[in-house]
Amino acid sequence: MQGEQGRGGHGAAGQFGRRLADLKRNGCNVLLVGTDALDAGCERLLGESSAGPRYRLFVTTDAGPASARARLAGVQSGPYRDSAAVVDWRADGRAAGEAGDRESDGRAFRVTSVESDDLGDLSRAVEAAVESFAAEAGELSPAELRLCVDSLAPLVEASDERTLRRLLLALIETVERVDGMGHYHLPGGYDSASVATVEALFDAVVELRRVESRVEQRWHLLDPDLTTRWLAL
Repeated sequence: MQGEQGRGGHGAAGQFGRRLADLKRNGCNVLLVGTDALDAGCERLLGESSAGPRYRLFVTTDAGPASARARLAGVQSGPYRDSAAVVDWRADGRAAGEAGDRESDGRAFRVTSVESDDLGDLSRAVEAAVESFAAEAGELSPAELRLCVDSLAPLVEASDERTLRRLLLALIETVERVDGMGHYHLPGGYDSASVATVEALFDAVVELRRVESRVEQRWHLLDPDLTTRWLAL
């Protein structure tokens, strides 16, 4: 994802470019919002395998492991041996997917099913998956870990604000520990109450929209306080 210019006064374009480069280099956690283009932003943030090895972790809450398989098919290519895993969360009483080894484009990935109303169980499963990646890699390089949480909507519905924030802080800390890049789907508008509840926890919020045949993005950075204009994805 790239962009330029926005509010923030003289030099905003350069300020945004420098901050974006820093986020890519040192890792970040980004909230994706919108109604019809989140998949396109997700694919970009998952990273191309041709640029280097990737360790992709999907946390699925409503779409299930099948959505991870579809996204992997679009980004797993090139000479590198990528690794992928899915943590599939279902609150008690909701139908759960099957755990075990699956394949995507001929490459195996592990599916872990978490059936619990306790979001602490979910955060511990994510941490365990990242630790497994780190053990496999020896040491994860910056941006090698790509976390996709799809989506936050069921978690918002199933928990109070304090519990949700605790979960997100745990996930963000896990990603930051290995300088990874995490993105979190939250369908809806940027001005919604659910976005306002969690926005401050993230390095940036990215709005996505479709305009005719193209996808556009608008970045809201928290540090510095800067919003770009609408840009091509």
